[in-house]
Amino acid sequence: MYGILIELLLSYLLLKYLAKTNLQAIGFLPSGIHLLQLLVGILWAVLYHCCFEYGLSLLVHNPWKLNPAYGIPDFWSSFAYLLRSVVYEELIFRGALLYLLIQRFGGRLAMLVSALSFGVYHWFAWQAWGNPAQMLMILATTGSVGFVFAYAFYRSRSVYLPIGLHFGNNLSAMVIFSKSDMLGKQLLLKQFVHDPVVPNALISLPALFLHFAGFQLLTWLMLKWYFSWRKLAP
Repeated sequence: MYGILIELLLSYLLLKYLAKTNLQAIGFLPSGIHLLQLLVGILWAVLYHCCFEYGLSLLVHNPWKLNPAYGIPDFWSSFAYLLRSVVYEELIFRGALLYLLIQRFGGRLAMLVSALSFGVYHWFAWQAWGNPAQMLMILATTGSVGFVFAYAFYRSRSVYLPIGLHFGNNLSAMVIFSKSDMLGKQLLLKQFVHDPVVPNALISLPALFLHFAGFQLLTWLMLKWYFSWRKLAP
């Protein structure tokens, strides 16, 4: 929590003295549209990952089951942890610094820098430094996610939409489907340790694509369509 407060103070100072503006430049003050964007971002990310994981579980005959040892206190503890970590990361990568980069270099270059920085950050967060193959994979996956989050900030002019997308994405992976070694077993667990069925290549390849890039691609297309429609709407 203290880290977030320090980030807000630094963001305020950067915006005040380098851009002659305030925290509203990054849409920090909540409004009806901001809260709606936050909610839609969370719900879309959770919906995508639930559909994907449920569909994949049917293909491999390995259904998800509720963790009998999981309780409400466990959920709220993980929920609070994820919320703090997401807000912390978003204020770094999609906050005042990205705003300043956009003002100085334009949206495309600024979003690319933000995406690459987000990918490199995960090299260290996930302790992948020194493993070139893993580093390349992390840069591609988290970098592309970071680009979509940066695009959401750029088009919405607010941190709320990227926070919603980021939080929904992490909530799905780490809490709903227990895919985080750090948080361990959470809400849902697979019925079997190993999938009983391995799909053929015609199914495996699309599944891999949807796993690593489907969320990014569909989210980017939806955001592009929505903001283009909103711009044209009377």
